Amino acid sequence: MASIRDVAKLAGVSLGSVSRYLNGQQLKETNMEKIAQAIKELDYKENIIAKGLKNNRSFSIGLLMNSISSRFGSEVVSGIEKVAEENGYSLLLSGFSDESRQVDEKISYLMKHSVDGLIVFLSGEEWVDLKKLEKIQVPLVSINYPDTQQQADAILLNDRQSVREVIEHYIQQGHQKIGYISAPQEDYTARERLLGAQEAIAINQSVTLEIYEGDYTRKSGFLGAEQLIDKGVTALFVSNYNMSIGALECFNQKRVVVGEEIVFGHYDYLDQGEQSILPQITINPPTAKIGETAATMMLERIKQTPNEELEKKVILMNNELFGLTT
Repeated sequence: MASIRDVAKLAGVSLGSVSRYLNGQQLKETNMEKIAQAIKELDYKENIIAKGLKNNRSFSIGLLMNSISSRFGSEVVSGIEKVAEENGYSLLLSGFSDESRQVDEKISYLMKHSVDGLIVFLSGEEWVDLKKLEKIQVPLVSINYPDTQQQADAILLNDRQSVREVIEHYIQQGHQKIGYISAPQEDYTARERLLGAQEAIAINQSVTLEIYEGDYTRKSGFLGAEQLIDKGVTALFVSNYNMSIGALECFNQKRVVVGEEIVFGHYDYLDQGEQSILPQITINPPTAKIGETAATMMLERIKQTPNEELEKKVILMNNELFGLTT
């Protein structure tokens, strides 16, 4: 098995240069290329345990989330894992329900495993104990929740703007009664999306926004679409993918033709090549990019030196809109 000395000898550099390279420090470009080539040729593998003991690191990142089973959640996790593995880190994933006691237990579990940083993927907020997060002595990155900015870097989505653009598009097409199926308003993301729709209506007061609050299930999407159709809406937007499937089932049962009798839009997590052939508008979060960005932010925090003081970052990421044509 190749050693760090073998790498240094083949690359024609000092042991110190190889060590600094392996610890993520910047060297002369030519030296970095030589070391990288030597590592590849020798198939050199670092002793992560020894390196961790030396640097007081576990080379693992904790991820706490309550949306593991969703496609959105799984694709974000894939993005985090990709960047972590490329940088020699493993991912320790811990899921939870909305019970605050269970969240405390999960945080304690991750801390006992000495993770070097913690990414918290928040799809709700009623359980969040900010005082608990304040006590964590490792870098924090939060996804989907703005009120951790004093303790953590944060990644948010421009959901409000995206929904506003869709509703404004409906209004420009001449729709006077627009339906909106929302998720429960305890959720920060759900509130942001509904606010986008309400802002579009606020500057077009001749237009009516009919709102039905669902519960994320297909059944609530079906019932919401049924009720809003009965109210005479000619355009409908659904703020969640599962509920949009229920709405489409309602259209099918009532023989309502999408694109002719009703204009339809919703949140989706499929890429452009997988989009439905129905004439509809979809808002697509950049799921993989969210995960990759979260992992990159985390690694920057982990690798910062004790003397560095990096300001807390809040990154607002743009969704993609498909089908928004005149």
